[in-house]
Order: sequence, then structure tokens, then C-alpha cells
Amino acid sequence: MASLCYLHPYLAAAHEMAVQSDVASPVIDALLSLLQELNTLRSSYHSIRPLEIIEALVNHSPGKHNSLFSSREHQDAQELFQLVSECIKKEITAVNRERQRDRGLGGLSQLDGQAGRDIGMPVFDGLTANRRSCMECGYTEAVMHFAFDSWQLAIPRYAASCRLEECLAEYTKLELLNDCICRKCSVIATHERLALEAERLEKLVNSDAQATISKKRKAKEARKLEARLKASLDHGRLEEDVKGVRLDKVFSRASTKQAMIARPPLVLVLHLNRSLSYGQFAMKNSVRIIFPEILDLTPFMTSGSLSTLPSVPISAPPPTLPRSTTPTQAMYSTPRTIYRLAAVVCHYGQHSFGHYVCFRRKPRPPSYGAARFAPPRLAHALGCDCEKCLRYGNIRDDDDAVDSMYRPGRGWLRVSDDSVKECGIETVLQESSGAFMLYYERVVQSRLDIYPLDGSPRSSEETLKPNHSANGVNGSTASLVSRDEMERSVHGARIVQRVVAGRGRSASLAPSERGSSKDLLPNGNGLFASLILPNGNASHSSVTLKPSRPRTSGLGSLTDSLDPSNLSASAPDLRNHPTTAPISSSPSIPSLRHAPTQPTQSSIADPRA
Repeated sequence: MASLCYLHPYLAAAHEMAVQSDVASPVIDALLSLLQELNTLRSSYHSIRPLEIIEALVNHSPGKHNSLFSSREHQDAQELFQLVSECIKKEITAVNRERQRDRGLGGLSQLDGQAGRDIGMPVFDGLTANRRSCMECGYTEAVMHFAFDSWQLAIPRYAASCRLEECLAEYTKLELLNDCICRKCSVIATHERLALEAERLEKLVNSDAQATISKKRKAKEARKLEARLKASLDHGRLEEDVKGVRLDKVFSRASTKQAMIARPPLVLVLHLNRSLSYGQFAMKNSVRIIFPEILDLTPFMTSGSLSTLPSVPISAPPPTLPRSTTPTQAMYSTPRTIYRLAAVVCHYGQHSFGHYVCFRRKPRPPSYGAARFAPPRLAHALGCDCEKCLRYGNIRDDDDAVDSMYRPGRGWLRVSDDSVKECGIETVLQESSGAFMLYYERVVQSRLDIYPLDGSPRSSEETLKPNHSANGVNGSTASLVSRDEMERSVHGARIVQRVVAGRGRSASLAPSERGSSKDLLPNGNGLFASLILPNGNASHSSVTLKPSRPRTSGLGSLTDSLDPSNLSASAPDLRNHPTTAPISSSPSIPSLRHAPTQPTQSSIADPRA
């Protein structure tokens, strides 16, 4: 947990709120102090005894016996994580309850500065969407959402190795069941039974001239219940209980079930279940789980629409990224939810005994300032082959000095009791047989410009730049333009005069601003509020342009250069199959051709252009 960049600011914000609200938070305080001590680099050997956090966890529920710390037997790392996560949420709930309590007029001045602040969702919490459907009647129950703080994955028994993505696909696949009770089938069967019962009672009453009042009442009541169930079937109100009717339980012979991630957490905790049971015996499953440093969770998440058809998945999977390294707008039209590996907990030994070893990223010293707990960012588009991306990768930290720590054989720590050694990511990825828990951090994705401003080779010279020959297309010299002017026209920034403020802060805050206590709110109005997180709760900066007013823009030469009549013969694919919408040769905005290509002092460059 000490290596998680989202957790430390979250605990710091929770601690500050607890102090202001005068609410006890022993687990949060002890955990925050322990994480700070673990992230402090020392020049000499120093031992840490976490007695404070152990005492806080033991006493978190007075009157309840906690067997996790009552013996010196072998314990489970996943159980400890669940206990810590539960205690954090419990204390934060108490803080929020106290802050929302009416304190009268005396508390208005104290809470006035906290009105716009919120601790937000726990960094480990996410939501799964669960759907169950009957293939016999076609009925689909309401899609249920369940919270989770860790994801337990089953691993194959009889395989030599398995990829982590295969375990995720196995968890989220469409599962066929034959022992589920279908609500609609039960209502239909009950309605048929009541209809036969009402018909039988009515025949008895009609055939007997001296039928008693009780028999007539029973026949009338049976017909009423049958009519209520029929109305429920006709109007689709199957989930509502009908008063006085006890439904028959009907098992569907074929039903489907599926679970996918609806809201991904900031920190994804994966628990690889390595327990195997054979009757009364249990043993450890040592199958090699090949896990990546960069994990794309998009194929296992719900998209913008949910399907209720029993034979199709909840959401259609997004298109996979093409293998071509030439960046195009179509490659990044679907937001990707990407995670980077932060820590690995490995277990060595057998099922009933063994030893835990932790691999974590090397902590950054306090001299890094705001970048010490900065989350990983997608610096350039996937597939970029610029010098920095080839050296540090597309996903990296804000500071170049931080990126320089992650060299072969460096950047990670192997922690085994009192033994702490530095290693590299290549050593961590080899721990496939002992990996027990994986901690992934969500990558912050800014609005990327797929066409680089520095002219790096990640853009295709043939498709993005016309060929500057002696003559233009069809021998005309009207399209002659200098190479420098053409590069400025293609790679120039888009100029926007008016930006609507108030929905989010700029991601390029000064270090002094990002280091304030208000910025330690992952899901609030602070540090992570301006970060663009797909399917998350972060706010987005809004840019509004009124089409009725002329706008100055630096796209005039770009419009000319992309005119099909001015394209050289070296780019036939771009003329016949344009990757973007065609641009008219005569722009509708009068000032489009005469706009400056460089940002003015009063203008703001939009990096999305």
C-alpha cells in the first residue's frame, strides 16, 4: 500500500477531515503514519515495528474477537487487506456522518470552508454490473450493481501457465446456468395455476344451486388473484409482489449470467485464488500467471449501453487497437481504461505455511514535491515511437527525474522482512508462480494530440504531409509552399478565444498549488478533479465555442494543405479514403484563412486540436 500514489493523498484528506470534525480515526492515523515511515528513504538500516496499526486493527470493533491477530499462525494477506479496507471505510463513514450533522448556527463558520470539499469514494472501491437472463422466456432481471474493493480471480487447475487477461475474460464471460429460478417463469406458472383454480371453483359454484357463500367468496377471490397476476404480466411489473399470492418456484433449464466492471476503481486490487480443495484436503495451485506491467481493462468493462438480450453480453466489447503504429483519430475514438502495476505480493511455500514477499515501486524522495504522489500519465498516444517513449514508455510519471529511476535493474524494491533489495521490473514480472495479489494504479489520460508538435516520427510522413515537389498537383505551381510553413500548418495549435471556467481546474497547476491540503482529494475538487478519467467521477474542463461568432484560428493553412485538390500524388489513400470528414475549400468562417498560426497572449491553446 505504501507504493500507491492515490492512497496517500486520500488518507491525508480523510485525516484532515477527521481532525476538523473531531472524530476518532485510529486506523487511518496509524496507517498514514506507517506509510510515511515506509516511504522515507534512509542511509542506514532501520527497523519498523507496526505496533500502532496492529493495535488499531485489533480494537476497531469493541466486543468482537479478531482471530487474525490472536495467534502466531500463518495468516492470509488478502484477509489483512480486507480488514484494513473495511476499517478505512468505516471511519470515513463516521467522519461524513459527523460533517453532515446539524450543528446549528455555531458550526456555520467552521463548515463554510468545507462546503465544497468531499473525501470522495475510497480509492479501492469500484462497481460491477451483474445481469441474469432466462433463455426460455427471454426475461432479464434488473441489472444489479455491486461494490467491490478487490477482485478475486480463479486460475486454471491443469494448465502450465495462464495470462492475467485470460483470467479476467473467464470472470466476465457469458456463463450458462441450469439451476436458477426465473421470476417470469414463476409468475406464468402461478398464473396458470390460479386460472385453473378459479375456473374449477366457478364450475362448482355454477353447478350447485345451493352453493354456500364461502364457496362463492373463494371463487371470487381466486379470480381476483388471477386477474392481478395477469395485469402484472401484461404491464411488465414482474418484480412487484402481488398481495396474497405465493409464487411457485420454477427453475429455468437455460439461463445466462454475466458480470462486468461498470465503474473502475482508482486502485485495482486483484487477488489470485491459489487454493485447491480435494475433499477434506487443500493445497496450493502454483500455476504461472503471466501478468503485464500495463493492463488494459477496457475489454472487461461495460460501455455506454447495456443489453438485455440473454444470448449477448451486457455490453459490446470496444474495438481493439490496430497493430499499425501510424496514429489515427479512429485508434483513440474509444477511451481506454489503462492501469500500471504498482506492487505485487508473492507467496512462497505451501497452502498451510509459507512466507510473503512484497515487490513495490521505489518511493520518491520528498524533494520531488508535488510529483512525489503524482499518478502515472499517458504522456503520448499508444504506439508512439519518439525518443522518450522508446526509453521510458508511453505511460510514465510527470517528472523526467522520476522516469530515470526506472532503468533495467532499478526502480523496484524487493521487501522480505528485514531484507530490502533494489530490482527492476523485469525481475518483478518473472514472479508468475508466486504472485498472490496484484496492485494496479489507474493511468491518467489527458487529451492527446496524435500529431506531435515536435515533428517526431510517430506521424506518417506520407499521409500527413503532402509531397513538396517542384510543381503542384497536375503541374500547377499554385500549391507551392515552404516546408517550414507546411509543418506549422499541420502541427500548429488550435486557438480558442473563450474558455468557460468553473467546471474544473487546469491540469497544469503550479507545484505550490498542487501541494496544498485542498488538492489531496482524489474524487473531490482538488488534485485529481481536473484529471480526465474515462467512466470516472472527475470533472472535465469545458470549452464552448459559439458558431455564430467568428473565431480566430490557426487552422487556415491546415485547411488549404488538406484540400483534396492540393494533395500530391504520394498520398492516394488520403484522397480516396479520408480518415476525417472532408473540409470544404471555402471555409464558412470568414477569418479562418487570415488567422495567426501562433497563440497570442490573450488566447488559450487547445491541446485537442
